[in-house]
Amino acid sequence: MNTKEALQLLIFYLGSFSLHPQFLKELQNLLKKELKGKESRFFKLLVTQLKNIQDFGVMVHTVDSNEKIQGLDGHFYSIHFSQSQFNIRFLIHISDDNVASFLSAFYERGGKKATDYSQYTSVLLSRLKDMEGNYNE
Repeated sequence: MNTKEALQLLIFYLGSFSLHPQFLKELQNLLKKELKGKESRFFKLLVTQLKNIQDFGVMVHTVDSNEKIQGLDGHFYSIHFSQSQFNIRFLIHISDDNVASFLSAFYERGGKKATDYSQYTSVLLSRLKDMEGNYNE
């Protein structure tokens, strides 16, 4: 699967969700680098996780190694895409009415504090504020 095909599939799968522009750029970079040649495995997990987000909403942290991010308002989650060949995290916000906003995507390297999602707190808050500002305009 080439990058263009992968991006078309992403648009299809993510079309019903709210996406920050930087999230899309980060995901595109992941597809070009860490996920190159592994797209089909990643998309299989993506479909499962998107269904989990739709079905479980704010309880998504109870399935598939997903986590509620501590220290924020209780609505931020780390969605985990892990196999032997990759370890991707999506950081999202789910509102009380189960609207999911995708804020950041990155490759998590085991044991590396620099790639731990706790480093993203200010980024998440800023990106959510950006998105909320666009909704209110």
